[in-house]
Amino acid sequence: MKKDYLSRGFNRLIISLFCMFLGPTIVFSAFKNKGHEFYYFVLILGTILCLMAVYLLYSGIMTIVRNLSEEENNNTKK
Repeated sequence: MKKDYLSRGFNRLIISLFCMFLGPTIVFSAFKNKGHEFYYFVLILGTILCLMAVYLLYSGIMTIVRNLSEEENNNTKK
């Protein structure tokens, strides 16, 4: 098992968890201040963080699963 791939997957999951809380908080803050001049900037930033959380979650899970399945395939071939 390659620990660097496994740790990279867990790092992506941790960053994704951070973005899962930060993104909706920023979007909520943007909707509370619709009259502010930076409304669209804050809304786009929150939306990007939400999308990034989904991508990082998918990418992290796929990295971990791929690493574990490679290890399983290597053990069965021996």
